[in-house]
Amino acid sequence: MLNGIDVHDAQGPIKWSQVANNNQFAFVRGAYGTRLDARLEDNFSGAKANGLACGLYHFFRATQDFQKQADLMCQALQKAGVGKGDLPPVLDVEDNPNYDGPWDPANNGKYIAGLRLWLAQVSNAAKCKPIIYTRAGFWSVLGNPAGFDAYPLWVAHYTSNPAPTLPHGWASYAFWQYAEAGTTPGVPGSGDLDRFNGQQADLDKLRIA
Repeated sequence: MLNGIDVHDAQGPIKWSQVANNNQFAFVRGAYGTRLDARLEDNFSGAKANGLACGLYHFFRATQDFQKQADLMCQALQKAGVGKGDLPPVLDVEDNPNYDGPWDPANNGKYIAGLRLWLAQVSNAAKCKPIIYTRAGFWSVLGNPAGFDAYPLWVAHYTSNPAPTLPHGWASYAFWQYAEAGTTPGVPGSGDLDRFNGQQADLDKLRIA
């Protein structure tokens, strides 16, 4: 497996040369709902300049306009200059109780339609198949919707077990976010830690052609 991290603007400036000493990839937040991440360009260019495979992710919010979110992610891809050789964009599918309130399953249908809209639009803009980030528990709350397993999976499961629990529908995963409070030289404070399920040649095959 290969090591990586994912980051957002609240973590402040990152010393990517130090991150690259022990990591092979990074995911940088491109947008949070309908707000661009303030450090998306600095983080994306910094990671790439230090040899890391890099992609952008979008924290998709159920309480904000879905079309505006899809449009914004396309804008984020342009601002960062995402293209050939980069990792595919990521649709971050999770609840957000601290800011959007408790999840209401009555909204599942509308939300899932919003996910499909984003995937279709961003697929077309990036000329590749996006990655879906989620965890088994929340995917179950959504009713284990069908038709998403064609997208590579980035699974969140914080455990010391040798493998994560996968959301229903996926038989394997590409990335695993295995810790949310880990430390990485070059990154202030604590943050998310990830692994890629394969070797460098496998990661290279996932890059945008």
